[in-house]
Amino acid sequence: MTGSSCRHQTGRILLHLCLVAVCVVFLLPLAGLAAAPQGRLTEKEAIELALKQHPAIKESQERRAAAKAQIGVSRSGYFPQASFTGNYYYGDAFAGSGRGATSQAFPSGVTGAISGRPKPRDFYIYRFNFTQLIYDFGKTAGAVAGSRAGYQQAGEDLAGVRQRVVLEVRTAFYGYLAAGRAVRVEEENVRNNREILRQAQGFYRVGTRAKIDVTKAEANLYDAETTLLRAKNLVDLARVSLLTAMGLKSWPFAAVEDVLEAPPKTLTLADLKEQALKQRPEVLRNRYQQEGDRAAIRVARSGYFPTFSGTAAYGWQGDGYPLLSDWWVGVGVNFPLFEGLKTKFSVDQARAQLRATLAGAEVLAQDVAKEVEQNFLDVQTAREVIRASAKAKEAAQENLRLAQGRYQAGVGSIIEVTDALVQFARADLKYVQALYDYRISEARLDKAVGRTY
Repeated sequence: MTGSSCRHQTGRILLHLCLVAVCVVFLLPLAGLAAAPQGRLTEKEAIELALKQHPAIKESQERRAAAKAQIGVSRSGYFPQASFTGNYYYGDAFAGSGRGATSQAFPSGVTGAISGRPKPRDFYIYRFNFTQLIYDFGKTAGAVAGSRAGYQQAGEDLAGVRQRVVLEVRTAFYGYLAAGRAVRVEEENVRNNREILRQAQGFYRVGTRAKIDVTKAEANLYDAETTLLRAKNLVDLARVSLLTAMGLKSWPFAAVEDVLEAPPKTLTLADLKEQALKQRPEVLRNRYQQEGDRAAIRVARSGYFPTFSGTAAYGWQGDGYPLLSDWWVGVGVNFPLFEGLKTKFSVDQARAQLRATLAGAEVLAQDVAKEVEQNFLDVQTAREVIRASAKAKEAAQENLRLAQGRYQAGVGSIIEVTDALVQFARADLKYVQALYDYRISEARLDKAVGRTY
């Protein structure tokens, strides 16, 4: 290899190394930025993410879009209808000769006597047809009103799905917070047990305590560490539940805002029931269903009356090109004389459906009031449980302090300290559970009232 070729090869290698270095310098920070957590997740952000990402909401939105399109389908009956037909025939049903031959017998049947058997021939018909509804005694108007009511019902269905998704998100969000609180409780329990073990080992070394104190403390520590591992696993499970509720596939957050200890709200049962009857999606849907049922009665009743329409056509026909043109305009009426009592039973069916919907509205109002009151009482109870749990936690903490002091002074037993540790850990967990129960009861009450999002 010559010197010039070596210098050329060395230059290429250096160029490649420079490109690799540039990629490392610029792409690694970008990769780290993409993988970096997005900060702290708040309850409001979790709800907003779920309302954007959850597939159940997307499904309900598409159903509402389909219901909106149905309004256009029903309204199309008001507008002219145009069509084009092109037909080719071959046979001996067309008498005459020449390009403009008129048929003595149309394809629908023979109309007139034909002397002799004509020869088979080609026949062409091309025609533009126009129809326009003039009046149908409310049939089309009722169909449009029914479609509008269906669209409004689909909107309330969407509102109900949004509320259910929000309840799932809030439940999962509070569950994740409670699981995190439980981990901190178990971590503190591990620290306390480790401190007791250190004291027991010290007392055993100086001969003031028996070996059983050390083994007892070790067993308690191992048990506390096992409980801590299970609590951490519950945090991971709670994170998965929260991800599913929000409609996400990965966890991009560095932390979650802790809102378990939110201040209680001042609520009045009568006001909550009144709000629920005004804004619950189920109640509003029933009202729109009543409108749809009334529209269905109008549609069914129109079967007793005739339908008036106008028609027009322009086209060409004949057995050879160029074809002869023809046209016509007219007005038609279609009067149902007898349909096997179909109209009567259709009206009866529509009226029965309306009565069922009205009766369902009364049942729904009772159920809504009952649900609101039950959740209201749950919130009140959960608030009192928080107060009692807080007092029990304070008492257990003081009991633990006294037990630890007695043990350090040499007048208490390891069993007394162990019982105090268990009691305090349980009281702390019960306090966390009380906070969780209150927040869940509050979320269910919001759904029962029909809070919009």
